[in-house]
Amino acid sequence: MDVKARELKIWNDLLEHEARRECAIDHWAGELAGHAKALHRTGVIDEDELREMLEYADAAYAHVFEDLAYRNWLKAGRPS
Repeated sequence: MDVKARELKIWNDLLEHEARRECAIDHWAGELAGHAKALHRTGVIDEDELREMLEYADAAYAHVFEDLAYRNWLKAGRPS
């Protein structure tokens, strides 16, 4: 497996790590962005790939954030 394939697998594994994204959402999102930026700095990915990964990470963060907020709202009991 080449470096790019291995690093992208690591990034995707982090993206899909359910416990990490739900228990430490801000840290998880920071790791995703930081890893993507490191891949770009080291020349593993180009500018377009970096932009795409950062957009995907932002969308994933928003989705998880909204899902967690909804679940917390359900736990608290919906207002009548």
